[in-house]
Amino acid sequence: MSDRNSPRSVSKCRSRSMKRRQYLVVLGVAGGATLAGCSGNSDDGPATNETTDDNETQSDPPDDENAPQQDVDESELEAITQDFLEALVAESFDEAYEYVSPEFSQSVPQDNLIQQWESNITPLGEFIQFTSLKYQGEEQGFDVVSAQAEFADGRAEFSVQFDGQVIEGFFFNVDTWSPPAYVDESVFTEAELTLGTSSDCELGATVTIPDNNESVPGVVLVHGSGDQGRDQQVGPNRTFKEIAWGLATRGVAVLRYDQRPFACDIDRTEATVDDLITDDALTALDRLRQYDRIEETFVAGQSLGGRFAPRIAAQDDEVAGVIMLAPLAEPIADAIVRQSEYQLELNSNLTDEQRQAQLAQAEALAERLRTLDIGDDELINLGGGERGKPFFRTLQEYDHVETAASLDIPRFILQGERDYLVTVEDDLAIWEEELAGDPAVQIKRYESLNHRFQPGQGMGRPAEWSEPNPVDKQVVVDIAAFITEQTQTPSQSND
Repeated sequence: MSDRNSPRSVSKCRSRSMKRRQYLVVLGVAGGATLAGCSGNSDDGPATNETTDDNETQSDPPDDENAPQQDVDESELEAITQDFLEALVAESFDEAYEYVSPEFSQSVPQDNLIQQWESNITPLGEFIQFTSLKYQGEEQGFDVVSAQAEFADGRAEFSVQFDGQVIEGFFFNVDTWSPPAYVDESVFTEAELTLGTSSDCELGATVTIPDNNESVPGVVLVHGSGDQGRDQQVGPNRTFKEIAWGLATRGVAVLRYDQRPFACDIDRTEATVDDLITDDALTALDRLRQYDRIEETFVAGQSLGGRFAPRIAAQDDEVAGVIMLAPLAEPIADAIVRQSEYQLELNSNLTDEQRQAQLAQAEALAERLRTLDIGDDELINLGGGERGKPFFRTLQEYDHVETAASLDIPRFILQGERDYLVTVEDDLAIWEEELAGDPAVQIKRYESLNHRFQPGQGMGRPAEWSEPNPVDKQVVVDIAAFITEQTQTPSQSND
């Protein structure tokens, strides 16, 4: 427990009042709430492309301009967060409010927080444990600590914003996910395990295996960009969990794991694409083969993971096939500009001048990535996680199209036509040009599906991911059929 009477560096929200506004928003669809004393603009819009440099710290001036700047004590913020959350779990709301600023108390009266807590968290049942609690860095001028908690009947994710060592913002989401209708939980089992890495940390993982005594094929799921957990969760949706449970229902074992930046404290300025993508997928494939019942193994990557699935297969001669879900093909710099332009057009709150200014920022960042104009200690955040120069350099060095074309194993590309992040025109066209004539390559387009293979109308929108909408059944059926085709003997395929 932290000492509440210890000296703390406090910079009040009033010094930031020109930059931020007070608000209270209840996110009923996502099963959570945003409770903030002062925070950033909540309007929907494109993710901000930000850069951070270990050698520079940018912050708003303190109330006393002569006051010395203090380094962030990450462990202290983590301890305060734990104390705050433990008080809430114990329903000691008076104690919890001792950690928050006067501005937070005014904007979010205690009765309001109690109402939100009782509506969203109390139904999860008895508190079990915190499964993670970690300082995440600075976001929108605040230091942020995130936590994940397990309850008897569900899970919750918390995010706490600090100004100094005082809480200024509080966010939570509860796991309201339920299995899609195409899942039959009675025909498979799940087990938790860990994967070792070259950086001396362990990745949490889950293996889902059909509940029978027969030999079965297995597949490893590889994430897209950003820092993501094994379920590839977004809002109330669990893209990888839905795929895993759907495939296990159809006789395919699946291993999914937490990304290394999600699970471990790593030096992001030194990490390459192999450090963050390829090596851990190879480890997962080896781990999956340790199950006696697993015969042929496959690799399936989504988005950036789809781009790297051929590289993973090229380094593992036991992979029986490659599945590429909405695989990014065009250069990352081109994708940033195109995606930013589309999302800016969706934001009706922007003036033409604001839209052009933000697009110019995206173009400038894209040029820096294209030319690798990135400092050795600099980290660039593309909206999902910070990456350094070695990552973007090795991303450019990897010839994904040539690697995919050189494979002599079956490949299956799936593409939603509503996908605005990886598009038919800008990405699938590149894959088709090089691979469509290869008899070992299957390509399928889905007219009504978006980047996460959720059904809908019109071109996809970022807000769709916050709406409960699982991976479309046909995608799961098609992946299972592709795997089954490769694992049948000639006599079986002629039956």
